[in-house]
Amino acid sequence: VAVTKFIRWVKTNVEKERITELGAAEKLYQFRSEQEHFIGDSFDPIIAYGKHAAIVHYSATEETNYTITDKGLVLIDSGGHYLEGTTDITRTISLGEVSDKMKRMYTAVLKGHLALGDAVFKKGSSGVTLDILARKPLWDLGLDYNHGTGHGVGYLLSVHEPPNGIRYRILNNPQLNPEMKAGMITSNEPGIYLENEFGIRIENLILCKEKENNEFGEFLCFETLTLVPYDIELIDETMLTEKEKELIFEYNRRITDALQPYLTAEENKWLETLNEKH
Repeated sequence: VAVTKFIRWVKTNVEKERITELGAAEKLYQFRSEQEHFIGDSFDPIIAYGKHAAIVHYSATEETNYTITDKGLVLIDSGGHYLEGTTDITRTISLGEVSDKMKRMYTAVLKGHLALGDAVFKKGSSGVTLDILARKPLWDLGLDYNHGTGHGVGYLLSVHEPPNGIRYRILNNPQLNPEMKAGMITSNEPGIYLENEFGIRIENLILCKEKENNEFGEFLCFETLTLVPYDIELIDETMLTEKEKELIFEYNRRITDALQPYLTAEENKWLETLNEKH
């Protein structure tokens, strides 16, 4: 709810008032602090505008604090500790003028993100088995990102919590290459970072669940826990399959249904337009 309100606020006010990276982080904290059972940030937020977003773990300072304007992309990676759990969410959003290249890169990242979130896999699979789903759309273009695709998330503990993870490398410590088990919460966060241009990352938290058990064995799947809209204006629909379009539409409808009671009339109207544009 807080991140969705924040995204709408940035898009609505970027031309009306001066918004900086540090100022945006303060505003996002304000949205979270208005919520019941909020304890604090789960990590220092990353608000990275323009070429700053190409720095994977950028952290704004008074010296580097960009003013966010009505063109290009801003990457928002943040999370909160609540009595109910810990969150970690990343969205990359457009602010007016964007290039075809930005749309292609965003859509390639989104395709991998959707594929991983929709995965069905045999019990016994590890994150190494699943990583290719997220990277394939980028690898097909000769691109990659230099970080893991997913990490475990602890409850009021470390937001990066072993042992579960999703990556293509097999680590030397076998305890850090465990099989995915029902009940594990892991992030799903592919990205692309083009030095001195822009960066894109999309992150949801996903819950591993039992899918079915039949003569071929036991199958698992993921349930997406994070409910924050993707940026429809950044999607190149010519790159999407019908299944991917369906996944996006169903996800946005799920967001609208779940968040409606917690948003203002204006915020709900904005959410509805996302489905209309798709």
